[in-house]
Amino acid sequence: MKKIILFFSFFFLLLGILVYISYPKNQPMNTVAFMFPDNINDQTWGTEGYKAMQEIAQKYDANLYFEQNVNTESKIERQINLWAEREVNIIYGQGSEFEKSFNKFAKKYPNIHFVFLNGESQHRNVTAINIDGYAQGFFAGIVASRSSHTGNIGVIGAFKTQPEIKGFIQGAHYDNPNIKIIANYVGTWSYFRKSGQITKDMIQHDKVDVVYPAADGVSVESLLMVKAMNKKAIGYIMDQSHYGDFVLTSTIQNISTTYQDIADKYVRNNLLGGTKHYGMSENISTLGPISKKVDLKTKNDIATMIKHFKETNLLPDHKKLPQSDVHVYTKQYNLKPQK
Repeated sequence: MKKIILFFSFFFLLLGILVYISYPKNQPMNTVAFMFPDNINDQTWGTEGYKAMQEIAQKYDANLYFEQNVNTESKIERQINLWAEREVNIIYGQGSEFEKSFNKFAKKYPNIHFVFLNGESQHRNVTAINIDGYAQGFFAGIVASRSSHTGNIGVIGAFKTQPEIKGFIQGAHYDNPNIKIIANYVGTWSYFRKSGQITKDMIQHDKVDVVYPAADGVSVESLLMVKAMNKKAIGYIMDQSHYGDFVLTSTIQNISTTYQDIADKYVRNNLLGGTKHYGMSENISTLGPISKKVDLKTKNDIATMIKHFKETNLLPDHKKLPQSDVHVYTKQYNLKPQK
C-alpha cells in the first residue's frame, strides 16, 4: 500500500514539474515604442493610437518612446536602429507604410517584436493587424440613408479603395437604391485644409444633408462645418458623439483593444506574430452610440442586423464580406526613397 502511495506521489510530482516546465513563463516588458507617419494630435487615428500606447505603458509600468511624422523609409529605419540600442521590447508602427521596413529589420533584431497596421507579416516576430472596415461602413450607410431627407449623402475620403467607404456606399444603396452619393477623395490621410470648404460645397450645391468624412485629415474640420450648417454626419475612427447629436453614429476602430491584446500576449510569452484579421465579430470594428436624432425603429433594426451578421457572417443583403485585401491601404503610399 505504501509503495502505491509513493508511486502516485512521485507520479503527480513529476507531472507537476513537467507542466511547470512546459507552461509559458511571463516575461518583462520594460519598454514599448510607437511611431506614426503624421501628427499624433489629429483627434482621430493618431490620437487614439497614442492613447492606447500610454495605457499599455501605464499597465506594465514600462517606458514609452514615441516619434511622429515618421514618413520616409530612411526615417523609419533610423528610428528602429535607435530604439534597438535602447533595448525596446515592442515597436508599434501605426500604418501600412511600416510593413516593408518592419519585415526587413525583424531578422536583424529578433528580440524585438514589430507591430503594424494593414499588411502582411513575414516573420514570427512581426504582427500585422488588419481591421475590417467594410461591415461597419455598411451599417453606417444604412443609418445615413434613413436619416437623409434630401436623398443626397456626402462622402469625403482619402482614397476610393477604402473598404469602409465601399461598405458605406453599398449599405446606403441597399437601404435605398435611389439614394445619391456625392463622393470626394482628397488623396491623403494627412490634414487637408480644404475639407471644410468641400463639406460646405456639398451641403450648399449638392443638397447633401448627411456627411461621412472618412479620412484622418478631414474628419474634425468637416464635422465642425456640418455642425455649423445644422446638418448630420457619421463619425470616423473614434466615437465622435461628443461633437453633438448631429453625429448619428461613428465607425470606430478599437485600436486600443488590439494593441493591448498584443502586449498581454507578449508578457505571457505566447505572442506568435503573423497576419491577424479583426472585425465586428471580434468587437474591434464597431458602430458608436446612435444619436437620439435617429428614430427608434432604425436603432432596433441596426441592432438586429448586427447581431445577425455576427451569428452568420452575412450582411443584410445576404452577402458575405468581400475578400480582404491586406494591401488595400499599402497601395496608397509612395514613401520617399532613402537618402
